[in-house]
Amino acid sequence: MDKICSICAKDPTSHSFKKVTEKNGITIFFTQPSKAKLYDDTEGILSHIDKTLEINGKKRWTCIIDGNGFDIHHAMAVKTGMGLVGLLTEKYASTLHEIKIINPSWHIIGIMKIINTCMDSSITSKIKVIDDDKPHSILEFI
Repeated sequence: MDKICSICAKDPTSHSFKKVTEKNGITIFFTQPSKAKLYDDTEGILSHIDKTLEINGKKRWTCIIDGNGFDIHHAMAVKTGMGLVGLLTEKYASTLHEIKIINPSWHIIGIMKIINTCMDSSITSKIKVIDDDKPHSILEFI
């Protein structure tokens, strides 16, 4: 972990983005932004995610995002969100298999409506928001 993120090497709960497993040649990552102590550490979060995906190389990847607990203060981290969109579109779109958003808050639903209007459809078509009012666990998707 310290090779990926020196901040998380000191406190693994600082950022929330980690490899969970590989399945059928696809690397599965997980994040729950509300569990990250440093949810507003834009530079650190972007670096953490960038290095993690860089290590994944040319392998296809999926990210499961758990929106449980995602609130207005998380949504206000616009600079982080824009940085994530930039990383995705500029560096990692070609290897992206899918993004699944489980347990989305209304804040995430709103953010996704905005993202869908300004991001390339080749990427937005790979983003699945599971909004069926049923609580979901990452275990259902790995």
